[in-house]
Amino acid sequence: MQVVTVSGFKGGTGKTTVASLLGVAAVKDGLRTACLDLDRNTRNLSAFLMLRRAARLAAPDHVLLMDAETPGKPKPKHSGRLEPLVRMARMDGYDLLIIDTSSGNLADVYEAHLLADIILTPMNESPADMHGLFAPVGSMAAPKVNYREMIETVRFDRRRAGLPEQHWHVIMNRVVSMSSRVTSAVNERVERLAAEAGFEKIWRLRERVAHRGLALDGRSVFDEPADGKLSMSDLSGRAEVRSLLTVLNTPAMPQRIAA
Repeated sequence: MQVVTVSGFKGGTGKTTVASLLGVAAVKDGLRTACLDLDRNTRNLSAFLMLRRAARLAAPDHVLLMDAETPGKPKPKHSGRLEPLVRMARMDGYDLLIIDTSSGNLADVYEAHLLADIILTPMNESPADMHGLFAPVGSMAAPKVNYREMIETVRFDRRRAGLPEQHWHVIMNRVVSMSSRVTSAVNERVERLAAEAGFEKIWRLRERVAHRGLALDGRSVFDEPADGKLSMSDLSGRAEVRSLLTVLNTPAMPQRIAA
């Protein structure tokens, strides 16, 4: 079973959209898939899955995690709540578990990265997203809660435990057809960041009406439109999301040697 964690501490980058689309694409391709929503505030992925169930559309199974945090009690770095759940999903014969995380440094989020085989990080073509996700610790643009630092910590902890390093991919989300000077500069900088920060590949999802409408009725580009008219945009959307499935079952990366 592959565990895919969709993450990033910057809000509004499209984490739930990517998790939803990938989950539906996997089910349509015959993979037994489960999704876990770690965003306690919005529960957008949970709402999407319930909409699909109500509309009788093929959907990943919905895995629930009870919120057991005690007010006033110190929050541990590692909650230990996800590992048994992942183990049970593997025993139940799932091919894929997709974890949609929140935009914060919570113990569950750290553990979701620690257990992941693949990390997908969506971002918009904006300097704010680029700095919010990838600015190194100590730089002027670095946010208070540093996502890049957490990835480095997770990779260090996995090396220390003798586990292979995960595949890490960035998804440029809501890519517009008309490029601007700013978007071109962001894309060039992110390409250079790949080697520096340690992610492998940059994928692109274009700005599509069908992707934005997920929360309306649970329909995706993989479902027949309500009016029965399938557009070229829908077909292109299917192709670009299905291409993301190629990140699954990739050969293990050679483990890096700690300096």
